[in-house]
Amino acid sequence: MYIIYKHISHKIAMDLSRLRQKILLLDQKRLSLMKTLLRPLPMISGSLYQMRRPCGNPRCKCARGKLHSSWYLSTRKDKKTKLVYIGKIVPERLSTRVRRYQSYQKTLAEIRKIDSEISLTFNQLRDTKLKTFDKGYQ
Repeated sequence: MYIIYKHISHKIAMDLSRLRQKILLLDQKRLSLMKTLLRPLPMISGSLYQMRRPCGNPRCKCARGKLHSSWYLSTRKDKKTKLVYIGKIVPERLSTRVRRYQSYQKTLAEIRKIDSEISLTFNQLRDTKLKTFDKGYQ
């Protein structure tokens, strides 16, 4: 009986150690991601879209299938999507700032996912030590 108890006790200690290590590794990854967000460069919220459409002139090349191309910035304001006309060519500065915003948002989502995983792991850690109360317990 003592050998079985010692084996179970050792297994629980190993599980606790793994849980603690997991929390520390997740926290290190979270800190690393946070450092990238602390000093953001200028960015623009939204996504760039290219639209192709005909102009309506029957003699134009678009009437034969080669549609006109233009770029738009899609943004959300007051829970509504708004398209802002950019032109035929997207300025490099604009596309860079939109990419920065998308990257920033992706990193925030990663941090939220890590936070959730850390919380779940803390709950597992707590549950390994959780005892139920009964009248005979002192």
